[in-house]
Amino acid sequence: MAGSTGERPLGDIVTDPQFWLLHVVNFPAIFISGWLFVATGLAYDAFGTPRPGEYYNVTGPDKLPLVEDRFNAKEQFDEYFAKQDAKTAPSLE
Repeated sequence: MAGSTGERPLGDIVTDPQFWLLHVVNFPAIFISGWLFVATGLAYDAFGTPRPGEYYNVTGPDKLPLVEDRFNAKEQFDEYFAKQDAKTAPSLE
C-alpha cells in the first residue's frame, strides 16, 4: 500500500460486536417496515400506482387488448375502446 487514509478496514468493522449490536435491530426493522409499506397498500397510495387488481376493468385474459400487428396497433386499440363505450384510444402523447 502506498499510504493509509486513517479509515478502519471493513473486516475490522464487520467483526466488531458493537456493529452487530446496532444492526441486529436495524436490518430486520428496515425489512419489516418496507414489507408493511407495501402490504398495507400505503405504497400504492403514496405513489399513485394502481393496485394489482386495478390495471384492467375487464375480467378474463381473453378480453384484454392484445396487439397482433404492430403496424396497425392504433386501429386495434381503437376497436377495443369502441367496444368499451369510448370513441378512440387515448392519445399516445
